Amino acid sequence: MRISLKHVVTAAMALLIGLSANVQAQSATMPTAIITFPTLPKTTFGSPDLPLQITQTAGYTTAESTTPATCSVISNSVVRILAAGTCRIMATNPGTSTHKPARAVTKSFTIAKAPNVLTISDFGWLSMANPTADITTTETAGVTVLSTTSSRYCTISGNKVTAIKVGTCTIRATSPATANYLAAKTVSKSVVIGLASSILPPSPSYVGPWTIRQRTFDDTNSFNRVGDAAAWVANKWYNPGLRAQIAQVAVQSTTKITYLVTDGLGRPTPNKTINLSVGKRHGGSTASVKVGTLTSNGVDKTPLDQILVTGTTDSKGVVSFDIVGLDTVPKAGRYTQLAAWITDLAIDTIDITNLEYSLPAGGSSGGGSNGGGSSGGGVPTDKTLLWSDEFNSAAGSGPISSNWSPDLGDGCNTGAGCGWGNGESQSYAACANKQDGNGLMIITSSTPAGDPNCLSNKTWTSGKFTTFGKKHFSYGYFEARLKMPTGGGTWPAFWTLGTNINTVSWPLCGELDIMEYAGNSPFINTSAVHYRNPSGNHEYKMGALNNSVALSQGFHTYGMLWMPNEVKFFIDDRLVVTVKKSDTGLTYWPFGPNASGVDPKMYIIFNLAMGGSYGGGIQSGLTKANFSIDYVRYYSTGGYGSVPTN
Repeated sequence: MRISLKHVVTAAMALLIGLSANVQAQSATMPTAIITFPTLPKTTFGSPDLPLQITQTAGYTTAESTTPATCSVISNSVVRILAAGTCRIMATNPGTSTHKPARAVTKSFTIAKAPNVLTISDFGWLSMANPTADITTTETAGVTVLSTTSSRYCTISGNKVTAIKVGTCTIRATSPATANYLAAKTVSKSVVIGLASSILPPSPSYVGPWTIRQRTFDDTNSFNRVGDAAAWVANKWYNPGLRAQIAQVAVQSTTKITYLVTDGLGRPTPNKTINLSVGKRHGGSTASVKVGTLTSNGVDKTPLDQILVTGTTDSKGVVSFDIVGLDTVPKAGRYTQLAAWITDLAIDTIDITNLEYSLPAGGSSGGGSNGGGSSGGGVPTDKTLLWSDEFNSAAGSGPISSNWSPDLGDGCNTGAGCGWGNGESQSYAACANKQDGNGLMIITSSTPAGDPNCLSNKTWTSGKFTTFGKKHFSYGYFEARLKMPTGGGTWPAFWTLGTNINTVSWPLCGELDIMEYAGNSPFINTSAVHYRNPSGNHEYKMGALNNSVALSQGFHTYGMLWMPNEVKFFIDDRLVVTVKKSDTGLTYWPFGPNASGVDPKMYIIFNLAMGGSYGGGIQSGLTKANFSIDYVRYYSTGGYGSVPTN
């Protein structure tokens, strides 16, 4: 039978219309799922979770918070309170194959701020005889503010109340509202201040973290190692707040070092046991000392201290220890390192103090008058240039021979002896002294790895040159612009010696150290005067200045004003130290006229030593270091100074 396309299309459309009518009939008869969600009660911040008692006629209902900062739904079963405010929970149900989706239901409830309960402690012992009391407060939340309503009779500062006169002292405590807590009810307490009180104050409870500060040395009688302390804290070896100082003391002297201990609230802490590390672990101490019955020979015992002793703080939180120096010969860089602690060196806030036994017996810290960085009695302004070397020769040139001669070797062939009398590690060679062609003279200290083309009989080869036999000076103002080398163990110097050194020897000839620097203490420069004292022994007076930046970061000027009866040293026109002839006890000192009225002559030296008694340990991995000299200039001033002679 032939069927036309028109009949097929008509039949298909009729079938579809019939099916659609059937589905619509079924949908019209399908029930809707219904959510039953009881009202949630008003609650208070801090209340426990609220159960959700949601039911439905079919399917699965999901609850979620539409105010997530205020509340949240946990496991679709409880509401967790997060903050005061309005909480809204919405329940939804997508329905099933037999039930249409439920209509969403939202319930809201209020979360009220919680009460804030405030208390303050008693202070009934307050009297004119016992005029202070610490008030403690407790509060559920927020910050408590203490004030007095009777300022005529007492004052309040922080949590400390102080009696002023006899009368009634009232202290009021308030704690304002916070986001989740109501303002506390104001609390007041009063006490009648008398001349005395029969009530005894409670024994305070002292708790850490602890701060242990030494009180013997400050910036007026020691050198503050700001940079070292910052680096050690950055390495997380010590707690922030660390202070590190170097104090120069006389050999065979007894130093009483005193510490104040405060607790976590800053209160001096009595009757507290304190540990004192002497020749502290990891401190590199080399001095021999005695504390009580215990002695140290200056040999490092890391990870142990050379000496560990204990003491107990007095009623004011103070404890003292006597440190007795046993070495007989003063030496720069010979020290014992001290630190007092309670919990641990790395946990408490502590001070590290190096007692450096660099002064002769009977000497005092600093030697002369330390300038402390002031410009009083400063660099002269009425000076006339008499001689200079600007180091403007071609690159690779050594110092010009009309002014300078190289000093060579390791000292073994000189009166100073091997190591140049200081245990130095370098040997001097002329190849280490080179101009750069841009106005700088550079002394390079290197190992074969640092410069295989400049070698000597030592691992370290360095440079030294002097004006001896070329230019000799009497009085006046000396200045050089210098940049210090980088690296632990470097020891550059700008200094002078008496030209009569080969006839009267050192220290009778005199030595003036205009600048000395140790790379292990990169913020500190020192200046010193060396001579033979009335007893015939070597003695020196020195000063130092702690700078705000490492001296290797840029150029600085170092100067010396030499006059017949005093010598002044400067850095960047700041006075470092003044040493006077009267400081030495000498009738004739090597820096002024002798008994015959003859003025002394001195010659200039530049050198870069490595290690030794002043330079200290050489940094691991260091292979090269540069000491840069921009210029050296010599002036007459105030009638002193003349054209240098040979």
